[in-house]
Amino acid sequence: MRNGYTVTYQMRKQKRQRREKIIGYILKFAAVILAAFLIVRFVCFSFTIQGDSMMPTYESGEKHLVNRLICQIKGPSRYDVVVFRTDDEKNDSYYVKRVIGLPGETIQIKKGKVYIDGKKAKSFSDEDILSAGLAADEITLKSDEYFVLGDNSNNSEDSRSSSIGNVKRSNVIGKISIKYWPWG
Repeated sequence: MRNGYTVTYQMRKQKRQRREKIIGYILKFAAVILAAFLIVRFVCFSFTIQGDSMMPTYESGEKHLVNRLICQIKGPSRYDVVVFRTDDEKNDSYYVKRVIGLPGETIQIKKGKVYIDGKKAKSFSDEDILSAGLAADEITLKSDEYFVLGDNSNNSEDSRSSSIGNVKRSNVIGKISIKYWPWG
């Protein structure tokens, strides 16, 4: 009789251990799903580049992760490539451009080159900028504004255009980071 009791006890113990193991796997899987959701919701999201305004740095169709967190913590830095939206309620589009001017700076485009506070800025294209647009005259950025340009500046709608203008910090969604498609 005693041996039968021991076998039954051992079988119940093995069942309980299997059940606990399965529950452990389920909890780990749920934790991974929750972590992935929180990362996508608050830290980063996927964005597909559309158009040629950032050529040759980024090409149309490339998929990148956009880091939301870094822009919420400290805001964009000079030469960061950011995703933003405009204040125009009719236009629900997102734009990808490079931050050239920071809050409080004076920006001007003359003779095809960008000047920040009177000093020539780094260029991301071999070509001169053909149209200075709004930046033909000096633009002084407010404390929450950024001046953005596309790397392909002669084929880009950016801060030189009245439809976009200076970008407010509240409209900056995040900084372009890791390219994950296409590979290479």
